[in-house]
Amino acid sequence: MNPNYLSTPISWGTETINNFIPKDVEKQVTVIKSPVFSKKKQYEGTTEEALEKAFQNPLGYNQTFDSIVRAVFQRGKPIVITVDDSTRSNIHTKIIIPILIKKLLSLGLKKEDIKILIATGTHRISRKEEYSDIIGEKMADLLKDNIVSHDCDNSEMLAHGKSIVGTPILLNKWVQSCSMLIPLTDSELHYFAGMAGTIKHICPGLASRKTVRINHTRMFHREFGFVPECKLGNVENNPVIQDIKNIVEIVKEQVHIFGIDAIVTDGEIVYLNAGDIVKLHEEAVEQIINMRTVKVPRPADLIITGLKNWGINLYQTGKGICAASYGVKDDGEGQIIIVSPCPEQIGNKNYEKIMDECKDMSTQKALEYVLDNYCSEKTFDIGNQNPVEILRVLKKIGDGNIIMISDMDSQKLIINRIVPIKEASESPIKALRREVKRVLENNSEATIFVLDDPGLLIKVNSL
Repeated sequence: MNPNYLSTPISWGTETINNFIPKDVEKQVTVIKSPVFSKKKQYEGTTEEALEKAFQNPLGYNQTFDSIVRAVFQRGKPIVITVDDSTRSNIHTKIIIPILIKKLLSLGLKKEDIKILIATGTHRISRKEEYSDIIGEKMADLLKDNIVSHDCDNSEMLAHGKSIVGTPILLNKWVQSCSMLIPLTDSELHYFAGMAGTIKHICPGLASRKTVRINHTRMFHREFGFVPECKLGNVENNPVIQDIKNIVEIVKEQVHIFGIDAIVTDGEIVYLNAGDIVKLHEEAVEQIINMRTVKVPRPADLIITGLKNWGINLYQTGKGICAASYGVKDDGEGQIIIVSPCPEQIGNKNYEKIMDECKDMSTQKALEYVLDNYCSEKTFDIGNQNPVEILRVLKKIGDGNIIMISDMDSQKLIINRIVPIKEASESPIKALRREVKRVLENNSEATIFVLDDPGLLIKVNSL
């Protein structure tokens, strides 16, 4: 601890850095944290006891999980459990998977009757060496021959019709080829779908690239970049999540889907439920908004944002930029400092290509260029939304006001309209102290927010 600096820890990849804001401005500093009640378990007993209770009275069902499994399971048609890929922390997965496997085996299934399907969406397929990080070493060893990774381009896809707005529903063959699909999810806020988890495990989680491409183009707006309703924490009239919800409603008429959903705060499961996947989504919306919303009386002059496990590349770091944009001044003077090592650099080829193409354009012209050339049903691909998001934020807060402390190539950050400030051999803490000092020299009364969780929603003037 350094007595001259405040204790405001923030993540740097898997590490934590601290002591970068001078102590004499303590009254100007707010550490943005989840509401206290969101850290308290919403259930009694152990996780296993809570899950068993949910199994006895599942949401949307008039029978127990045990009786459902006995009724639908057919030998030769596995029960398929879907899990997140390695871009997520999978805290809930490693806790719940052993309990769930134990339960299924107790109902007469053999391990050969259980398949783990990694819901990668449009991410790369998961590598075998990542299985232990996803479901835990013991489970990965037990089920190693029964783990498959979704591949939106190469997995066999089967059609399930079209959504009400015309999105073709093409999903991994195991959705139709199983006795029961069990999405194992954790609900969180999402920067354009409003909510992640539950129904998003099926689309985009198990969907073809075509399905995802057509669904995701519903987020774009010619003037604003994103449709106003496509924002962090909002599902009301949100065309992306409403289309996904309709897709899942159609699929669950054809397939037995039984969901298990958790909410994780500070590394612990604080909420747990099971049952109908759409009803789980609706229930989680209310829970997560309350748990993740932080109200502040005014926006900050500076917001310093960490990424936790999302700081692997610039593509995922966009979550932190989005979250910070809700809490910083939009008068052209507010600044965002992103603290993210990004060992995988940009992390998405489309994102990199598009930002390079429009690097010499004004923010407005670049936004129009991206929307016109890369955001239609024919031209959109995953990654194309991130240039829109960063240009949308810059349009709101002003060019040059997204600053980044990272190990990324500085020239790549500049092309992405982000100001790099960390020198190659410099420690992140030294760069951060220097940048905070610069801000305070320009404005000694600057208000500073420290946000180390891009899953939080900052609401201004909502006290």
